[in-house]
Amino acid sequence: MKTLVVFLLLVNVSQHALAVVVEVNEGERSVLLPCQYSDFIPEDDPTVMWTRSDLDPKSVHLRREGGNDLTGQNQRYSGRTSMRSDALDTSDFSLTLRKPTKTDSGNYTCSISDGREERRLRDVQLQVKDQKVEVKVIEGSEFVILPCKTTPDLPEDTTVEWAHSDPELMVVHVYPNRRDHLDDQESFYRNRTMMNKDLLKTGDLSLTLKYPTQRDSGGYICTIYRDEDILRQKVVLHHVKEPFPSWAKALLVLLVVLVVSGGLLFHFRHYFMSGECLLLHYP
Repeated sequence: MKTLVVFLLLVNVSQHALAVVVEVNEGERSVLLPCQYSDFIPEDDPTVMWTRSDLDPKSVHLRREGGNDLTGQNQRYSGRTSMRSDALDTSDFSLTLRKPTKTDSGNYTCSISDGREERRLRDVQLQVKDQKVEVKVIEGSEFVILPCKTTPDLPEDTTVEWAHSDPELMVVHVYPNRRDHLDDQESFYRNRTMMNKDLLKTGDLSLTLKYPTQRDSGGYICTIYRDEDILRQKVVLHHVKEPFPSWAKALLVLLVVLVVSGGLLFHFRHYFMSGECLLLHYP
């Protein structure tokens, strides 16, 4: 009877499996495919499986009660997948995929099995993109805008998170539930960041960074948590020195004027000297 109850619960979960979309740029260190489970876990040989049906073999990652079982894993994922060591205790079956590439794009399925029945818990559509935005800012600028845009009219509970990923992950700005939340913001960015007030309506999630310095250079990740979807965009900021600053241009003009004036004086010095001689010999 207990086995039957578990089976019915699993059937109920599979009927309500949710498909989520996860976007990531190619070249990122890793991407997380979410799969949380809130019901009973089978007592007999519980096994969590991540699969991709368009591959042969289709196994991406498999975890049993005793640990990972990667004997049947598709070789393209060898050494690139992992799950929490306490996944079956916490019911967090999310999969970490390292160094995602465009060929990793596809539909992934998170399932659980008791050795007899396999039930689907979550479908995840992974989109690995090669798009990233390059932004240059000249030293001494008052601000720079890091662009990030998505579809307009976002849900009220949408959360936007900006993070600096180079050389380590730092929280730059967080905007959950229609307001700024800066408690976790890195102190280095305090009072230097700003986002549009109507961003949920317009879909313009760009970040304004004030008084940028060389230390601000590097990769930034704009993460949008929209319903069950996780969308990411990457922006690379390059802080460059002005090739010829305005003060240097003014100094150069002044030097040119002085050089030209000196040259003219030298060239016409004999006329001046002749004039002086005439004045001296005038009766």
